[in-house]
Amino acid sequence: MQSRREIATQAILAGMAAVLLFWGLTDKYLWQDEAATAVLAMRMLKYDKPLAYDGVNLVTIDYFATEDTDTIGQRTTNPRAAVDYYIRRGDFKPDTAWKWHPWGQFVVAAVSFKLLGANTLAARLPFALAALATVLLLYRVVRKYTGSYWMATISAWLLLTNAYWILHSRQCRYYSLSSLLLVLTVMGYFRWQTGERWGGALFVLAGWCWFQVDYGTVWPVFGVLFGDALLARRTGFRRTILTGMALAAAMAPFLYYYELWGRNMEPVRERWEIFTITLFNTNEYVVPVVVVLAAAGLVIWRWKQLAVAERHLIAVSCAIIMALLAWVSRVTPEAFVRYVIMAAPLAGLLAAWVLVRGCGPRVARFAWLGALVLTLTPWASIPGRYLVPQYDWYEARNWWRIEQKIMVSEIFGHRPDPNRMTVEWLRRNAAPSDEILINYEDLPLVFYLPNAIRGGIPAFRAEDDAKSPPRFIVMRPSVEFIHKPVFEREIARYQWEPVTNEIPDIIWGNNPDPMMWEQYPEDMTYLTLARRVDAKKP
Repeated sequence: MQSRREIATQAILAGMAAVLLFWGLTDKYLWQDEAATAVLAMRMLKYDKPLAYDGVNLVTIDYFATEDTDTIGQRTTNPRAAVDYYIRRGDFKPDTAWKWHPWGQFVVAAVSFKLLGANTLAARLPFALAALATVLLLYRVVRKYTGSYWMATISAWLLLTNAYWILHSRQCRYYSLSSLLLVLTVMGYFRWQTGERWGGALFVLAGWCWFQVDYGTVWPVFGVLFGDALLARRTGFRRTILTGMALAAAMAPFLYYYELWGRNMEPVRERWEIFTITLFNTNEYVVPVVVVLAAAGLVIWRWKQLAVAERHLIAVSCAIIMALLAWVSRVTPEAFVRYVIMAAPLAGLLAAWVLVRGCGPRVARFAWLGALVLTLTPWASIPGRYLVPQYDWYEARNWWRIEQKIMVSEIFGHRPDPNRMTVEWLRRNAAPSDEILINYEDLPLVFYLPNAIRGGIPAFRAEDDAKSPPRFIVMRPSVEFIHKPVFEREIARYQWEPVTNEIPDIIWGNNPDPMMWEQYPEDMTYLTLARRVDAKKP
């Protein structure tokens, strides 16, 4: 009976995850960030490395805060000058090999493209599969180290019902891989600490793979895990140091190649403001602050009553959440949910542990009532909101979680997608040799179309008309973080025939962050789409 219940539970969880992760996965085209991953993966297949420049189109980090507006005029007419500028800025290597992100996500996408072709499904499928694996692996880890069926089930449930974790996991981006490898790293760590076979080797392997997917997030987690190992001394000081040295040696060549020691991004906001918004994002969309505090207090109170593996699992999870909050606020240039959402599996674990251990063994099944409250309402997050200014509350409600409605509508509904509509119109009307000027979300066009694409945040080749001027323009007036004068100059040089369209003028396409939902006003306007008339303006 116990075995059948376990199998049935995991089958149900897998089925729910499959529906939420795969349904309508191709309804919307890749947006800018996803397309960057996809384009670099395609170039990895062609050139054996993810080249930012293939001689036609350019990929940059899309960070307008560090753009040098004084020298932009020197870069918009000369592609070599633009490439050299971004090499000096540090976006990529002198041969234009990408270094701003580790190559793991590009390898994963490239394998999928090799097997399934260059399309939307192939771009997103491996990342959705990684999220599915994360749900099932979280169940197994919690079941193994706590011994509680209810805790394992509720942990997986809370992860599945975390709307923004699901939406991020449906992206062609590293988010789900980072969550999966976080769980694998923690799992490998506890195998190592409990003396299981190959535990140390599996921990090093999982940590190394995570570094290759998300080298910005691993450091606070490594710090917490090695700190716990040294304090607990379960494996001995010497073995802990040797394991750390092995992991450091495995990462060292890539630390050198990616030039991480010189990485510094100019923040958009003050650091304190980034911290408060990151705290809000963590409290609202990952795990309520009161849950972390309750878990920390409860594990300290019951420290001697709990099994060694369980108490260290909870203590480590609390410490990782807090360390990530401090680290992300210190090193990131802006505060986005995407920078903390990978911790959602540990958030589900902490909440489930507090609910089940708080209820006690006799009434553990009633912990589901608390799980439903956490799923449907933001009540546990409300105290933490008062630490953050009102203007940074994206769509916070007091009585119910609006993101659940957003998740359902995104997965099972349909909304106008500016990238899909633009690409499909250009496929019908543009010849492969036509050049297209666009002010933002240029990379989806690079991925889906064979054309030379100009513009984007770097305004790449926006005024390079020596051989051929742009045949079409695609302008989103809603986008502010671009070199507007450059586009205005180029548009003013030629006569254009406007094209009537119903493509929504919104900043982003399939952006999964909460701020996305602020960009659909009731009085929706449309982007500017025009065809060049050959005659120049007098």
